[in-house]
Amino acid sequence: MSGSPCVTRRTLQTVAGKEITRQYKYKRQMQDVNDMTTIPPLPEPGDQSPDDRRSMSRRFILQAREELKDGNRLQAGEKAWGAVAQYLKIIGEHRGWQHGSHRQLESIGRHIRAEYPDYGSEEFADALSDAYHKGHENFYDNRRSIDEIEETIEGVERALPVLESLASEAPRYFKINSNSQRRRLAELTENRELQIGDESFVGFSLRHAPDSTNGGGQGNSPA
Repeated sequence: MSGSPCVTRRTLQTVAGKEITRQYKYKRQMQDVNDMTTIPPLPEPGDQSPDDRRSMSRRFILQAREELKDGNRLQAGEKAWGAVAQYLKIIGEHRGWQHGSHRQLESIGRHIRAEYPDYGSEEFADALSDAYHKGHENFYDNRRSIDEIEETIEGVERALPVLESLASEAPRYFKINSNSQRRRLAELTENRELQIGDESFVGFSLRHAPDSTNGGGQGNSPA
């Protein structure tokens, strides 16, 4: 027909292809949203892989929100700490460190804030500290208000993407500059001979070999 656009089979295929792509992208976006709101199943018992721990972390933080909504302050705080603890376990396992107790996990959190200062904003540090002191310890002491627990959960929600990034970061050069750092690393590495001034190219990891070592992942200062 004169004046009408010529609609070819190729044009129809292009339009149909664009529509399928648009629908696929929308479906993926909705799946991503649902993944953030749907509690994942608990992994099978046994040795937990990093992905298992990531799944449990997401499970715990979503359960923390549900417990808070139901007014269960103690459970909500403990779940928030559990979400953080799973990532600290990933880091501890990656480095061959002791990570079987809550105290050791809290020590891992303190160390990574010192080793990765570019990640260690005050807000991030506060979130990890609150998860342990206001979330975990409150499970036994019942001292924190529901507003404090809600703030703790919100801090953990902001901290989890940072922990996800840190879980895949390679260990960095680290020098022990204080007694508190020495005590933490001595506990995590079970190397009681560590001293202030000791250095490691790999953050005192026991599973990463530096270019030059002096036992327990220690190495010379970088040039």
